[in-house]
Amino acid sequence: MKESLFSRGKGVPFKTPETVMVAGATGGIGKALTEAVVKQYPDATLIRLARDPAQLVELNNPTIDLQFNLLDESSISEAIDQIAPGSIDLAFVATGFLHDHHYKPEKTFKNLTSDHLLHAYQTNAIGPALLCKHLIPRMNDQQISRIGILSARVGSISDNRLGGWHAYRASKAALNMLIKNFAIELGYKRRQLIIVGLQPGTTDTQLSAPFQANVPDGQLQTTQYTAEQLLKVMSCLKMEDSGKLFDFLGLPFEP
Repeated sequence: MKESLFSRGKGVPFKTPETVMVAGATGGIGKALTEAVVKQYPDATLIRLARDPAQLVELNNPTIDLQFNLLDESSISEAIDQIAPGSIDLAFVATGFLHDHHYKPEKTFKNLTSDHLLHAYQTNAIGPALLCKHLIPRMNDQQISRIGILSARVGSISDNRLGGWHAYRASKAALNMLIKNFAIELGYKRRQLIIVGLQPGTTDTQLSAPFQANVPDGQLQTTQYTAEQLLKVMSCLKMEDSGKLFDFLGLPFEP
């Protein structure tokens, strides 16, 4: 049986973060993460990236609110360039795409389209990778800093027993590989930076809304619970965890 991060206690010394960034701060989990950060780190400066910053609610902590489009690298660069190099201690990439009014998860390969696949890869893998490309130089290298990216257990090739959801599964699997690649390169460069994929569990958000009827009783999580659990996961990481995948209970899972 795999050991939870929580059972081993704290990881590397985790100095209370002075600056925390959340990308996708208007989404269900992203918004909850900003609220959990304010609750747990009331003195931290919070950087919030959102497609429409006008939707961001006022918080007690000092905030820096930046507009960005995850599908446009120039927009990502312009937003991140407004952040001082080496200033971020903890970052979350809380973005993701499963469905919208154009695309639904495919039940069969017969439903595959290039537009759906490209959009899923752009949103779930390419966008987060390019965000990390610009974000890493902004992470604090004077101590251990951490980046957590929302992934999904259904992106695990070794755990796939049901099939279907082709675009979502494949794009999250690609994200998991990119996370591993970043971790390996950062290790070569001796950067004090941990980067991991996070599985938030089935959370009550717009992403999961069409599928909640199939969730067993008691297993649909609130966004507040998920956010608090993910913050706890990040506080328990060790350097050797970089590049790995963890769920909201601190349990590792294979790509």
